[in-house]
Amino acid sequence: MNYGLYYNKEKLGDILFLIIESSTHPNKILKNDEFVLLYKEEKLIGINFLNISNKVNLNTTGLISLPSKELINTLNKILISTNIVIPQKENSGFIVSKIIDIEEHPESDHLHICKVDCGEKEPIQVVCGGYNARLNLKTVLAKPYTFMPDGSEIIPSKLLGIESYGMLCSEKELHLDKLEYKRGIIELDEAYSIGDDFFKVIQ
Repeated sequence: MNYGLYYNKEKLGDILFLIIESSTHPNKILKNDEFVLLYKEEKLIGINFLNISNKVNLNTTGLISLPSKELINTLNKILISTNIVIPQKENSGFIVSKIIDIEEHPESDHLHICKVDCGEKEPIQVVCGGYNARLNLKTVLAKPYTFMPDGSEIIPSKLLGIESYGMLCSEKELHLDKLEYKRGIIELDEAYSIGDDFFKVIQ
């Protein structure tokens, strides 16, 4: 199960949102006092956990990139009456990566076609609009099907005819600093290792 977890008590109430398909609208809803199950036909697309602070302390607002075992165990206990099991996330989907090849997009004056080493066997192709994208830059790659802090999901797509399999992220897109954002994609120093989970490193 690929999912994003979001919590914002001030704006959305005491509800923990588990989103499986961000772009799909439910046409079937099952509800009890503890949770709401959202379906499209017979496919589960989301779960809303109600009054979640009565079950677990959530000292966060927005995306929960790496939910704790305690949180996942709590959610699974709430769902004990269903056949649904929420797996523990092994990684956040945001990976320390390096641009190992870059060329200009032939149909754009600001897009770049990047080959990115994220620690896998083969590099990933990403179309990026960051003005500071350059050869050998270490940055953060949101891998395909990763949920972003704004609730959107990274889906492989074509940008002006060129395949793109992820997104190179800015500080603003990851909500890293709510006071002042630097322009362009994130620039990491040599203390970061290719393939590391970015959110594990900065915890």
